[in-house]
Amino acid sequence: MTTATGPDLGAPRIALFGGSFDPPHLGHVLAACYARVVGGVDEVWVLPVAKHAYGKAISSWEQRWRLCQAAFAALPFVRLCDDERSNASGYTFDLIERLRQRHPLNQWLLVGGTDTAHDLLNWHRGAELIRLIGIIPVPRRGYDEHPAALPQISSSLIRERLGRGEDIAALVPPAVADLIAGQNWYR
Repeated sequence: MTTATGPDLGAPRIALFGGSFDPPHLGHVLAACYARVVGGVDEVWVLPVAKHAYGKAISSWEQRWRLCQAAFAALPFVRLCDDERSNASGYTFDLIERLRQRHPLNQWLLVGGTDTAHDLLNWHRGAELIRLIGIIPVPRRGYDEHPAALPQISSSLIRERLGRGEDIAALVPPAVADLIAGQNWYR
């Protein structure tokens, strides 16, 4: 597979997986696994955002960081990164530019749903972004008919269930459920 940065076969292939992760769920974990296998990447860097792209209120960064630590701990190819915390603009383009400067040998790919891949041109400096990185579009049930489409799980559904006192065990990794229960988050 070639990427927008070229087919340098010796360069580490790094997939960037950003999001609110409020809370992280099994769909997120499966997306990281999908990126690793289908994208043929060396690592998946999970980057909790500092602020929501559309200005929605989200839980504290520290809370979401702890939940991501719990969610992805069992995946040795995942690296949890705090780079979005210092991304003042919140733009993916600016993040990629900084990462490319700090790690010039890496090939960068972006993990997102197929809807994200189709919408990328509408992002801040989207046309330039597409030339800088490759895309790993992850099919999602409810949007795609792909046989490997990931389950239709959302963080908002989990927060709603928790708010009603319902069980979330089938939607999140056990360590995430334990941390949420132990801290009484999202109640």
